[in-house]
Amino acid sequence: MYKYEMHMHSSPCSGGGCDIELHIDNLVKKGFAGMVITNHFFRGDTRIDRNLPWNEFCDSYRDDYLRGKAYAEKHDFDLLFGLEEGAGEGKEILVYGITPDFMYDERLRNAPTELFIKLAHEAGGLVFQAHPFRNRSYIPVPGLIPEFDMLDGIEVYNTGNTPEANEQARLFVQEHPQRCTVGSDGHSPVGGGRTAIVAKQRIRTEKALVEVLKSRDYELYIEEN
Repeated sequence: MYKYEMHMHSSPCSGGGCDIELHIDNLVKKGFAGMVITNHFFRGDTRIDRNLPWNEFCDSYRDDYLRGKAYAEKHDFDLLFGLEEGAGEGKEILVYGITPDFMYDERLRNAPTELFIKLAHEAGGLVFQAHPFRNRSYIPVPGLIPEFDMLDGIEVYNTGNTPEANEQARLFVQEHPQRCTVGSDGHSPVGGGRTAIVAKQRIRTEKALVEVLKSRDYELYIEEN
């Protein structure tokens, strides 16, 4: 069985993120097979200058990922590309199954959520709501995004959520079965490796991740406190 961290952030792309190599070192020590790096994109907590030409803005994400990918290969670790994007009113979505090439479509610049999801699907990706029911001051109405029916699943547990918010998500999927992921949402090494999907085989490519998520043939791992 192979554990994959599904929600992580690195510097310089995400606020509070650390060097991607530190994440890899930590997860290798914890016995993980891989992770998806899901840095905050244009409508989220990006730390890349939004005024840059679009290709230069996207290069920052690609270059950080490729540097991590080269390091991961030395440690037999599967580093996969993803994104976290703002969906309005403080809510966010996670995109899996895409490669860095996806970003360079300039229609993504400040794209409405409906268009962003549509373009992700056209690129072969899957879109999940991140940390639903999170209750923070910057989220005026906690809960599902208006475009939830367009999504492919939900992050049913996030270590940055309160127990109450995670319980709401668990109860929601009991009544409305969904594809589920879990995420440590780690911005530093100490925050990573507390959750995972557990697959029966190595997930070496973004396309393979889509196949696993669509099959629902995986387990959820949550580290007990």
